[in-house]
Amino acid sequence: MNKPLPRRASVVIVGGGVQGLSVAFNLVEQGQRDILVLDAGYWQGGASGRNGTLIRPGFASVAWTELFVLTVGEWRTWSKRLGENVMFTQRGYSVVSETEKSEAMLLEGLKVQKSLGVDSRMLSRREIDDLLPAIDKSRVRAVQHQPEGGVAPHHAVMKGLLAFCRRSGVDVRYRTAISGVERTGTRASAVLVGDHRIEADCIVACAGPNNPDIAAMAAVPLNGFGMRIEAMALEPTRPLIKPAIALIDSLAYFHQTARGEVVGGTEVPETPRMSLKVDVPVMAQMAKVYLDMFPQLGEVRILRHWAGQFHASSDYAPLLGEHPDLKDLWFSAGWSYGFAGAPAAGKLLAQAIARGRIDRRMKPFALDRFEKTGPIAEGGIVLA
Repeated sequence: MNKPLPRRASVVIVGGGVQGLSVAFNLVEQGQRDILVLDAGYWQGGASGRNGTLIRPGFASVAWTELFVLTVGEWRTWSKRLGENVMFTQRGYSVVSETEKSEAMLLEGLKVQKSLGVDSRMLSRREIDDLLPAIDKSRVRAVQHQPEGGVAPHHAVMKGLLAFCRRSGVDVRYRTAISGVERTGTRASAVLVGDHRIEADCIVACAGPNNPDIAAMAAVPLNGFGMRIEAMALEPTRPLIKPAIALIDSLAYFHQTARGEVVGGTEVPETPRMSLKVDVPVMAQMAKVYLDMFPQLGEVRILRHWAGQFHASSDYAPLLGEHPDLKDLWFSAGWSYGFAGAPAAGKLLAQAIARGRIDRRMKPFALDRFEKTGPIAEGGIVLA
């Protein structure tokens, strides 16, 4: 039987997915205690249990690349620090171009990545043959390969984070929805669970597609909109795909698991924005992308098909930091690569909350950037 909810916590984190648990984990490492995590759903019920699990360091902009260089470095250390195997494997990550426009973007992005020390290169035709032997070469314009990229299965990651947090005394509650955010003067001072009030020194919203609801409870604006992405898993086959792959023009990404299943997702812009229901037309579109690029998958059956939803900012970059209109209310929101970016987000937010220090790599993603510095232009994401 669950113990009663506390009346007070130093930090209340709203959202028990990979983002929220990453913040809790990093706060523990910073010496913070008395942390409460509240999640309205069940464990891994949100995007943290529905994502593609792909991770890479290099993008087309300085801001994104610096953030994800940090996140890959954090991924490398998570198993040791958590005392749990998160199964992060650096099998490489290949971004495939099918058009002249996307090839030009990859070449420009490569310059950014090289300037920041990312191990990245454009593959020769022979290297494409060696690394991606099953791909339809006639459709490939260019391939940018990042050897330090890879995958981490979300079940292992979430298990490791939850185990660490509970061992460390973090109070994690699922199926516990907040009903309000209380303001005292210019700061957020408490959350409500029904009529139960929990006072907090700091509130951190990491609730994925529900982040706008938390902002509304606090009566503050939050940039962005809801999106849905669908994914599927194919039956196991012999090894066909070595690295993780992003098809930048086809809006698809996937990898082949150790069991041989090809797992990945896609965005179909015409589909309804917010729903966990899957659509046969989307499945058919995904199957067509797989078949076009990897013809040998034509006879393979679809095992599972699911949907996930998230809250994206208007430039698809994360919203990281304290809300400019309400002190002590922090957000990790607006993510389109939220699973991959969780280690960096957790580290940067925890340092800011515990030490009062805003890392330069977090500053470009401030919530008020659209009014102050403008949106972040990033051409290397697999979204329309």
